This record gives sequence, C-alpha cells and structure tokens, in this order.
Amino acid sequence: MKTRAGMMMTLLIVFSLIVSACGGGQSGGTESDANKELTMWTWKVAYTPGIEAAAKLYEEKTGVKVKVETFTPDDTYRQKFQAAANSKNLPDIVNWWATAGDSIENSVMELSGEVGDDILSTYYSAAMDPIIVTQSQVDSWQADKNATTIQKSLKAGQFYGLPLDIGGFFTFYGNKKLIEEAGLTAEAPKTWEEFVSMMETIKEKTGTPGLVFGAKLPDLWENWAGSALSIMLNEPQGYIDLLERKSKLSDPANLPVVKAMETLANKDLLMPGILSTDIDGADQAFAAGKAAFDLGGSFTMSTLLAMGMNPEDIITFPVPPLEGSKITSWTTDPFTLTMLSVNKDSKNKDQALDFIKFLTADPDAAVAFANAAYTVPALNLGDRAQDLDPNLKSISEAFAAEPGPYSQASPAINTYRGKHKEWEVYAQSMQSMIEKKMTAEEVVKTFDDTMESLKASGN
Repeated sequence: MKTRAGMMMTLLIVFSLIVSACGGGQSGGTESDANKELTMWTWKVAYTPGIEAAAKLYEEKTGVKVKVETFTPDDTYRQKFQAAANSKNLPDIVNWWATAGDSIENSVMELSGEVGDDILSTYYSAAMDPIIVTQSQVDSWQADKNATTIQKSLKAGQFYGLPLDIGGFFTFYGNKKLIEEAGLTAEAPKTWEEFVSMMETIKEKTGTPGLVFGAKLPDLWENWAGSALSIMLNEPQGYIDLLERKSKLSDPANLPVVKAMETLANKDLLMPGILSTDIDGADQAFAAGKAAFDLGGSFTMSTLLAMGMNPEDIITFPVPPLEGSKITSWTTDPFTLTMLSVNKDSKNKDQALDFIKFLTADPDAAVAFANAAYTVPALNLGDRAQDLDPNLKSISEAFAAEPGPYSQASPAINTYRGKHKEWEVYAQSMQSMIEKKMTAEEVVKTFDDTMESLKASGN
C-alpha cells in the first residue's frame, strides 16, 4: 500500500507539473502575441498616416504592432511585390489595387472561407464587386488564350482581399480663400448656373480663372462631369437614349449640356493652357492657387494635401445640376479603390487576417484611417459618417449606398461610349469649343452628322 500511495503521489506531482506547464504556456502565448509585430506594404504614400492611425488602435486593443512600409511609384511597387513573391519574402499584409485575376493570387490567402457575411455585409453594397471572382470572368479567362495560368485557375466566388476604401469621380474642389476673397460664402452651389456665377465673381474680384481640369485628356470632361449633367437633366433613360442613338445631341433636351461648357469657354472662366494640362497638372495648378475650382474624384483630396494644401482651405461638392434638371442633386455609385490581402506564407496569418478585418470593418479603425488618409472607407459608416472630416463627409454623402442613377446608365455607357465613334468626335469637338474654334451648335451638328454617317455604314 505504501508503494501504491507513493506512486499516486508521484502521478499527482507529475499532473501538477503538466498543468503548471500548460498554464505557463498560455500566459507566455499572450505575452508573445503582445510583442508580435506584423509587417505591411503599401504604395499609397497618403494612406500611410491613416493605416498607422488604425494600427495604433489595433495595438491598444491586442498588443500586436503593425509596421507599415511604403514603396512608390506604382511600377516600383509592383516590381517589389513580384520579386518578394518569387523569393517568398512578402510582408504579412499587402495593400493592393481592388481587383481579381491580377496575378497576386498565388501569393496571398483565398478568403472566401475565412470571412463571413458578418463582415462582408458591413461594406458599401458594391465594395466587393471588383474583388470577388465572377463566373463571367472565369468563362472569359478560360476562353482567352492570353489569360495567365493564375487567371485560368480561379473559381467563381473566390476573393483574395477585403475592400479598404472606395471612391468616385464627379467631384469639384473649391479654394475657400479665393471664394471668400471674392466676397462669396464658401458653400456648394445649388445649380450649375449658380456655380458659373461664382466663377464669374471670383474672376472679376481676384483675377483668378474659375476652373481647371485635365482637359488634355479629350474624354475626361464627359467621364467626370458631362455625363452627370446629362443624367441629372434628362434622367438616366435620356442619356441611355443618346448612347443608343435613339435621340440626337442637337435635341433641345440635350443641347444645354454642351452649352454649359461653351459658357465657360466664352466667359474665359477656364484656366489658360487647360488643353495642355493633364490630371496631375490640374491638381498642381489648383493647389498653387491658379484656379478657383478643380474637377477630380474623391481620391483627389489626398493628392491636394500632399501638395501642401490645408483641408480647412478646401470645399468639396458634387457636380451641380443644370436649372430645370429632373434630378436635382447628384449621387454616384462608388467603386472600390484598394484592398488588403494576407500573405499565404506568413507565419502570422491569423493575426494578419484579424488586422485586415479590424481595419476594414471596425468603425473606429475606419474613421481613424479615413481622416488621416483622406479617403472614404469601404465600410458603410452610417451615423458614424458624422465623425469624418467635413470634406470627406461631403464626398461620402454623394455616394449612393444602393444602386443610383449612374448605375442605371452605366451598362449603356460601358457598351456604347467606346463602340460608337461619334463620342470620340464629340470629345475632340469639345476641345475645339474650349479653344473657341467651334460653337455648341457646330459641336452637336458634327456629332449628329457623324452618328448618322456611321449608322448608314453599319458601324
């Protein structure tokens, strides 16, 4: 019995040591997590402060640090990613363009089995659209002899990233100092005509031209402003009819949109040299005070701040409607700009996945990121949008949470504006009108004549 009792005591001591060892391991694991550091790459210089702001919140919550490294420009970043992927030396987390089939899928985690609807349902409704592989893409890649091996391996429903931020075009930026120097209130104009009046006053009082945009690109005006004026004036179906050649540009319902640009040209409200100005040049000119207003997208804000502008000196507003428009305020459907992915070979996959869920779906993290990066988060913030910077809030309010008027017209835009060559002629004619070499009536006649000629020839 004595021997048996001794054996029992020995087993109890051993069990006690095992329990103690296990307890020590759990404690050590927590400490290990607290000291863990994730690495993340981005090419967006302006995003770095935003990511770091959200990372700080994550460290306070979990003890896990995130070290952000930035490599720019775009081509350098792509080359660095590819070299690191080949040598299996990628960071834990990668910021990438929102896309599917961009040949990063061999290097990052497939997330469709890792992220549930509790996360996915919190984003803007279209935020995952460019990221999730569609059956249409699968069919297209299978039939395309030039498709990559990676593209041919993808399946419908897979996704390799979570949406970080969204954006859209159709945004005007105003120089608040110039507006107030002209004796005006720095508020968004309610109509296009009121906007023109503001530009006239500023030109008269300060000598500064009213507007700059990347007019060197012939179709930029139509893509970023003209189509919005048309859709608001005649509702989406009116623009669709024009795209489908069921109406003419010279129709009284369509002519005011062309005259809107003619007015700017004839009143000398466009910055001199605008036809040799690209997108970056327009932003630089606006930041330097050479024009009172700049046409861009939601993403323009971070560029302007990087150029030294103070957000408090800027007002933002969507394209204002022409008087008499059937739609009196513009909203556009945002598209996803960038996503976050996890290195599939990372030793910290669980923590990396947890961090990208936190950054993209936690309201506190999303607000901290957005305000420091000056971009709109993919997370639908709802009431928390009140916590965004005023300019970001203004931009986000022009984003449709559900499919809006631009979505109704976009299938026809995608189908016909590249296919029907009268739109190329129109873009070139608009540039001639900016140079005062054509009138609005001549522009619409050229468009209509070209359309009829192409139709007659079967094109």
